[in-house]
Amino acid sequence: MGDTSAPAPLVSIVLALGHDSEYLAAALQGVRDQTFQDWELLVVDNGAAHPERVEALIQDDPRMSMITIEHSATAGLSRNIGVERTRGALITFLDDDDIWMPERLAVHAAHHLETPSAPASFSGYRHIDAAGAAFGADWRSRQTPASDILRGTAPTPLGPTLMIRRDQFLAIGGHSPEIPILVDFELGLRLALRGDLIYIDELLVRYRRHSSNMTSMAPANVRLRRLAMEDMIDRQRWAARGRGATEVAGYFTERLERYRRSESRIAGIDAPRQLRRGDLGDAARSAAWGLRRAPLAFLGGAISTVTGRARRS
Repeated sequence: MGDTSAPAPLVSIVLALGHDSEYLAAALQGVRDQTFQDWELLVVDNGAAHPERVEALIQDDPRMSMITIEHSATAGLSRNIGVERTRGALITFLDDDDIWMPERLAVHAAHHLETPSAPASFSGYRHIDAAGAAFGADWRSRQTPASDILRGTAPTPLGPTLMIRRDQFLAIGGHSPEIPILVDFELGLRLALRGDLIYIDELLVRYRRHSSNMTSMAPANVRLRRLAMEDMIDRQRWAARGRGATEVAGYFTERLERYRRSESRIAGIDAPRQLRRGDLGDAARSAAWGLRRAPLAFLGGAISTVTGRARRS
């Protein structure tokens, strides 16, 4: 990519684009507005219907370029290919519908220069809607040992807030290319296996939620995410056991049990509401999921809904 004889930038930004995006121009402008300018950005087109529109958005900035790959590639595979074509010592991933605060890259780069042993850093974020207006509670975490992330007693970093050392990304094999959704979550778990992550207590990302992304609360999306999250945690538990890492396997067992209890309670909250709306199929599926995993937690959520005390997490 570009002139390989030129000095490598400190930060490589990879944007996997699997569709036409009405938000892309704003996301790219957020990169151009960064106070830190030692970056390169590669758009990996794995499904845009009109790539010429993307080219028009980046053609005037020599730091931005695009490649087109097989459109059946998952986001994880697309990002891995993007990393291979870039050269920065630090890597971050931009989603087409998110917006970065101008100081984002500068703050992360400074933390990595101060703590070069950290595999990755992450920050807080603010939710925005399709129109860009803030809503809901801001997401924040805290500085914790990596073991707390593995156990689920501290949040797993959101993918769009991560900045990762290239050598650490390569050491874990990058994203798991076969995973179709929540690939960031699985990557965050494997990064935490490498050591303590840096938490930056600033809202450096505007994380957009809208009806067409996987963070929407449509019942089908909720069910798919539940199954995917459960499988990913169990997969890491199985892998730790295979390595003989008994303590780490215990962390993942604890996390899986905690996750099942939490989601079963939420399923218990959802099922009566779905039933009242006449969504019998969704209510039955919520009940089946919760009752199989953690029946007491499910019943607690259902009772709190019926008695009017429930609040969905």
